[in-house]
Amino acid sequence: MLAVIRLCLVSITAISLLGSLACRTQSKPGELTMLIEKRITTFDPRVSSDSANERMRQLIFNALTRKNDQFEAVPDLAESIDAAPDYQTFTFRLRSGIKFHNGRTLSARDVKYTFETMMAKGFASDKKGDFTREDAAGKPLVAFIEAPDALTVIFRCNRPFPGLPNAIIPVGIIPEGTGEQQAKSPIGTGPFRFVSATEAQEVVLDANLDYFEGKPGVNLLRVRIVEDNSTRESELRKGSVDLAINADFEPVTVESLQKAPGLKVVITDGTNLAHLGLNLLDPILKDVRVRQALAYGIDRETIIRDIMRGQAQPAKNLLPVSQAFFEPDVTVYKYDPERAKQLLDEAGRRQQGGEPRLKLTIKTSTISISRKVAEVMQEQLRRIGVELEVQPLESGKLTQDLTEGNFQLYYRIFVGGNQSTDMFQFVYHSKAVPKNGQNRSRYNNPEVDRLLEESLTATRERQRQIFSQVQKILARDLPQIYLWYPATIAVYRDRVNGLQLNPSGDWSVVRLVKAGQ
Repeated sequence: MLAVIRLCLVSITAISLLGSLACRTQSKPGELTMLIEKRITTFDPRVSSDSANERMRQLIFNALTRKNDQFEAVPDLAESIDAAPDYQTFTFRLRSGIKFHNGRTLSARDVKYTFETMMAKGFASDKKGDFTREDAAGKPLVAFIEAPDALTVIFRCNRPFPGLPNAIIPVGIIPEGTGEQQAKSPIGTGPFRFVSATEAQEVVLDANLDYFEGKPGVNLLRVRIVEDNSTRESELRKGSVDLAINADFEPVTVESLQKAPGLKVVITDGTNLAHLGLNLLDPILKDVRVRQALAYGIDRETIIRDIMRGQAQPAKNLLPVSQAFFEPDVTVYKYDPERAKQLLDEAGRRQQGGEPRLKLTIKTSTISISRKVAEVMQEQLRRIGVELEVQPLESGKLTQDLTEGNFQLYYRIFVGGNQSTDMFQFVYHSKAVPKNGQNRSRYNNPEVDRLLEESLTATRERQRQIFSQVQKILARDLPQIYLWYPATIAVYRDRVNGLQLNPSGDWSVVRLVKAGQ
């Protein structure tokens, strides 16, 4: 009998504990809980361009420059930018009195340290390619960086580099000497300070009360890592999460959440780019006719209507339509399975005896909407005689395989970077292969290289002509198949106020959000 009583007491205690934990899942006034759909692999702002890592950068760090509403580079930590007429020398004057989260005052030496460590030989970074890419004489684009006084930083380039103010936007500035700790214990100047991180569970940040643009609207920010779509939906419905921005919800989930009590859903046209990457070193895919056949064999309109539920716009270019240099007059691959079969015949990939014309593997993330998109493509390409194996991978493994060129096809989304023409250098120059950029397709076109190098010194009007020509060549060569611009989607509870979405879903807007009862 005593044992039964003890068991009952233990059960009651456990139930009480679970109840108290459930209560604590509700955010307190002044606190905000957000969702992120995949793991953060590093906090170091010099390293990875993965979307989850970049969102953390936007919360914890500042760069010398940032993008304005027209996607142009404007000062951030810098107070002013002075470019020499030949675009080989750039002088940045820093804002005075800015503090890092550890209390140190920002100085030019910190900027110099950040870039020099990132550009150092042996330091692995997707972001370094624009600065270290060498010319025919073996000279890197950025020659050296000077810090003549506490508030002045000078970039000296071996060649004209008018795109430098844009190229430095993704590089968060860190305090001198802190490079080793940034991956796990980041220190920046941003609106939020790092408190703790539990792998695959949660990141906790608190407000930087000394932030130079004013303290954030919330005192404590929790970023919960939830990789399963159904669990993300549940967390929002029960109130344990307040806000999700571009959290890769399935479109049918978004439709369902629009009807949920206590929740608001905002859907706006986005600028991020969903695309199919192709490995041009692959024996099958190196034939442009095969790549073009795949493009004709994908029914984008049907996927946007039935899978994306209209929450996307068709894409035919790297740049978003609102970008000033967007070129509308390019080859468009509307769904045409008969044309696709004809191209495969011309490439010697005829269908015989009911066997597939060819077999390919597509790698994608384990996120459910990505898997569904790949599975629909699998069925569509089967109709033209292409057998497609879908291989979902965890984020880290997927990034590793794409970096190493260990893929035939992949499905992924460019986040934010495609708002700038600098992305052409980063993705399509032959010397921008990982880890000097994101030319994952291993695209190599001397004409495109020449045009991109000319763009570095060209007038704005000549740049317009260059990028128009580059976009037309890429539409013909198809190192990537552009699919759609996913909508930018925010789901939030009634207690969240002041949210103003950026077209790319940039998390820097979180600084202005307020959280009530």
